[in-house]
Amino acid sequence: MEIALRYELIQSIPELANTIYPTNAPEVMPKNLDGTPKPYLVYYRTNTDPTKTLDGYTGDKALSFIFSVMAIKYSDMKSLSNKIETFLMSIIKTNIGATDNIHVEDLKINNINETWEPALGVNRGIIDFTIYY
Repeated sequence: MEIALRYELIQSIPELANTIYPTNAPEVMPKNLDGTPKPYLVYYRTNTDPTKTLDGYTGDKALSFIFSVMAIKYSDMKSLSNKIETFLMSIIKTNIGATDNIHVEDLKINNINETWEPALGVNRGIIDFTIYY
């Protein structure tokens, strides 16, 4: 699922190419061509819930993720967060991945918020969601 999500994110939001990191970002922020810090996305999975019926486990899952959109400028963080939120809502009832081999049954956005990270000097947009497939 993570590989398929990353693939689709980059297809839908090309400015995320080479700026998506699992669990933590490198110590040096990615740069734009002009040398200014580039917004980036850090993600991690917070929960895995295999689907079980009376007949046993089905092979379907519900995975919860937190996406953290990091940017020096608040406006950049908001813009990218909005694009990601729109992307997430657009993949419901579609097949995703380079080979379209994962069918997204549903997706629930659990929470969206934002904060300032003083230690990093960045604005953080947080998107907490669960994807059912």
